[in-house]
Amino acid sequence: MHPLKPTPDELKQRLLEHYKLTPETQEAFLFPQYELADPFLFADMDRAISRIHEAIQSGEHIGIYADYDCDGIPASVVLLDLFKKIGVADRVHVYIPDRHDEGYGVSMVGIDALAALGVTLMLTVDVGITALAEVADAQSRSIDVIVTDHHAMLEILPSAYAVVHPMHGLYSNKDACGAAVAFYVVRAFVMRYASEYGIPDGWEKWLLDLVGFATLSDMVPLVGENRTLATYGLMVMRKTKRLGLRTLFAANTLSMESLVEQDLTFTVAPRLNAASRMATPMLAFELLATDDFRRASEIVKTLDEINGERKLLVARIVKDAHARLESRELPDIVVIGDLTWRPAVLGLVANKLQETYGRSFFVWGEAGDGVIKGSCRMLAAHHAAHLMQAVPEGMLLHAGGHQAAGGFAISKDQVHFFEAALNTALTTLSAPQDDSQEIAPVLPMPLSIATVRHYQTVRSFAPFGVGNPEPLFLFKQVTVVSTKKFGKGREHLECLVEDITGSATAFTFFCTKELAARVVPDATISFTGTIEPGWRGGMRIKIKELC
Repeated sequence: MHPLKPTPDELKQRLLEHYKLTPETQEAFLFPQYELADPFLFADMDRAISRIHEAIQSGEHIGIYADYDCDGIPASVVLLDLFKKIGVADRVHVYIPDRHDEGYGVSMVGIDALAALGVTLMLTVDVGITALAEVADAQSRSIDVIVTDHHAMLEILPSAYAVVHPMHGLYSNKDACGAAVAFYVVRAFVMRYASEYGIPDGWEKWLLDLVGFATLSDMVPLVGENRTLATYGLMVMRKTKRLGLRTLFAANTLSMESLVEQDLTFTVAPRLNAASRMATPMLAFELLATDDFRRASEIVKTLDEINGERKLLVARIVKDAHARLESRELPDIVVIGDLTWRPAVLGLVANKLQETYGRSFFVWGEAGDGVIKGSCRMLAAHHAAHLMQAVPEGMLLHAGGHQAAGGFAISKDQVHFFEAALNTALTTLSAPQDDSQEIAPVLPMPLSIATVRHYQTVRSFAPFGVGNPEPLFLFKQVTVVSTKKFGKGREHLECLVEDITGSATAFTFFCTKELAARVVPDATISFTGTIEPGWRGGMRIKIKELC
């Protein structure tokens, strides 16, 4: 490789080496084929779709009980689309719990609501695997429950009519998100009953827009079949027929033809999640399901407004957290909280703190009645669900999640002992061992790679996310030519930098005082960063951290 100006092909070779891709494996990675495993390898899949078919044929009312996030809500729409296609959507009722009043999980309130509508078959999506009492209650009321979920299982399964879960049976994709599991149910149903209901061959592929979106949003590893779902999900998303999504894209000046995963995770997902955090999750559900342009426009406007409120709230909490953490010696697992912090936004806070401090974070606030609720975001070496299962019995009132993220509830008198308990539990657990362990290549490169052709080479390794992180480049000993602040509060920084190969624009959002003091005209700096399209054409470099 040319030491000063590597060609796109030379950059590709370096990336292949860092991603440990061999000639035998690179073709499947760079060009994944749409080949999914047999959905009937799930232990109860046959039983599940037979019961759904029976409910459709006998005129029963069907309930869909979904989680309130960017996995559960798309999953509910995936199932609803099947019932729309069959022509029985008028007998299908979607229930999404209120994040503030009910919290995570299947609730008796939700079961009561569906029972009042005459539901005799309830499908859970992205929730339910730990709802032992609630599922038993529904079954006792002659409501058959089909649990579809992907969160960590307990030793005992709920007494449901059927349980469709990646860890229950022989299906190969053990890290599927909730929407993917719902999609597998649809695939199995279509495979068996398509001709009976006149469903065209391949119709279910149109559902991949939401499945890929959820796969990217829910922080499941983007390897194996998940990589296929995310890749083809992006392809379908660029052609999506969903009026709500098209309206949301237009309002945020996103080009459908060139959508990438960051557009979904940094622009679309926060707005959909803002619905449950700041208002009601039914706003997000309705946006994905509506065929009314006027209603879609109204919802998009509302989501933009409440997402702005959410940003301000998160920023205030993060600033407060930084002040508290400055004087602390941080353990591997950090617990931090305040009774005034709003639990609904603490997953976002935990994510920002985890990225800043390189620790796993559990962040909490008061939900009322003396109960503390919070969220966690984990390093790849830690497993949220396993850690919460390993703390002393009775410490947590509720816990759920997977490797990268989770939610919990704990009493006020126990929260002060939670950090010590988690770090003690960490010593008893082995690090997660699977194919999703993050590879984080840091490649020394000159500024000359900030070109469209080099960016296209990097994008050939996308979509990026958990298990397939975007490659970082190390730019060494570059000179700062000029700087300028931007943003409403001038909190962001842009600079022109140069080395012997040329110049490039670099930037960072929410510039810290330390970075601003070092990135000044005539300074020589080294930093890691990624390349991406510029605001006014060309390419720019996003600064990750100074070295």
